[in-house]
Amino acid sequence: MTLNYDNIFDAVSDSPEQGLLVKECSDLMIKIHRILDLRNAPIKTIVQALGVTHAQARNLAKGNTEKFTSYELQTFLQRLSPDIK
Repeated sequence: MTLNYDNIFDAVSDSPEQGLLVKECSDLMIKIHRILDLRNAPIKTIVQALGVTHAQARNLAKGNTEKFTSYELQTFLQRLSPDIK
């Protein structure tokens, strides 16, 4: 049995559209983590840099993409790097 996927998230998603959305959120989270070292940054720093609640900051630090919409992650990314569209 051979499985072929262009997007690995297709394998765990109910539809190709959902797979693309999950991939987009994952890619955005990776970009955010590269700009702001969320694993090592104090929660207070994340709260101040992104204007989020403490609970959101903890979810971002853990990389919980399922807690955020694509739009929210794009907004966070733009707050960190306004030149990114």
